[in-house]
Amino acid sequence: MPSATVSLIYCVRQATGTDTAVNEALAQLPDMLLPEQLTGISALAAVRALPGVIGAIDTARSDPDDLFITTDTSGGRQNALWPAPGQNIRIQAGQSVTPDIALEFEHSRNLSLWDYDGLSDDDLLGSITLFANESGRGEIVKLAKSDVENAYYYVAYRVD
Repeated sequence: MPSATVSLIYCVRQATGTDTAVNEALAQLPDMLLPEQLTGISALAAVRALPGVIGAIDTARSDPDDLFITTDTSGGRQNALWPAPGQNIRIQAGQSVTPDIALEFEHSRNLSLWDYDGLSDDDLLGSITLFANESGRGEIVKLAKSDVENAYYYVAYRVD
């Protein structure tokens, strides 16, 4: 059975509301970075080097997200597999975390990033899908984004 290890989550932009110029710049970000595109550099270095990211980070508001991760799209901090059920961590643009979580799955597995909201429903920051056929490809980086929340996160993982 394949196992995916999530090694890095990098916040390009936390949920901030509408900002058209930043949204247009971020819309140009690639949805996936392939291992062969990262030859000789780390995933974090590649993400930081992408065109437009620096400008987007500079214009983003400083209100951090209260990040937690689930494997479904129904949310609920009590369902968090990281950092722990009922917990979250604060993160904003330019910051990264190293969850180092391993997930076993059959064919594919959803991974959803959430912003905890104590006064209303949690906000979905973005999701990616991990696939069994990505096994052996090395480090893979995918963009988890939310057009509704204007949030952009890169998730780095490998499938073995």
